[in-house]
Amino acid sequence: MDFRADILSHRDRLYRQALSILADAAEAEDVVQDVMLRAWEHRGEWDQIENMQAWLAQVCKRLALDKRKHAALLRRTPLSDDTLDAARHTSLSGHASDMERHETLHLLCDLIADLPSPLDDLVRLRDIEGMSYRDIALQLSLSEDQVRVYLHRARGKLRERYLKLHRAGLNP
Repeated sequence: MDFRADILSHRDRLYRQALSILADAAEAEDVVQDVMLRAWEHRGEWDQIENMQAWLAQVCKRLALDKRKHAALLRRTPLSDDTLDAARHTSLSGHASDMERHETLHLLCDLIADLPSPLDDLVRLRDIEGMSYRDIALQLSLSEDQVRVYLHRARGKLRERYLKLHRAGLNP
């Protein structure tokens, strides 16, 4: 197996996957670098990995979710007066709608990540990555019918949770 051909060729897809979880380009790039490092560290085991794309996707998902959890913990810490002043200035200077879109994107990423596996992967692969039902079925070892049914359930759960939060006033 060749690192360039068999590992690096998945870089763009891994970046999009990490970005869909983190909603931050720099953080997503860091995750992809970590995935590449993990792949290199496990080069002695490559022959034992049946589906390299699926293995890389799983590593990417775990690392991105860990990074997002860590960032969420940091966001829960009390804000300093300087941070609050910067936030007030941003909202007063007309960038409130950008902040709202960013918050909505983070909310959707959180809702997707809260879905049980493999529903979270299905939404990311189909609705964010744009993968075909067939490719998703191969990657997740499901039938195409299962992919369609599970994806329908996942979208329903997302819709239900989003509307519940929106009605409660927790969504911008």
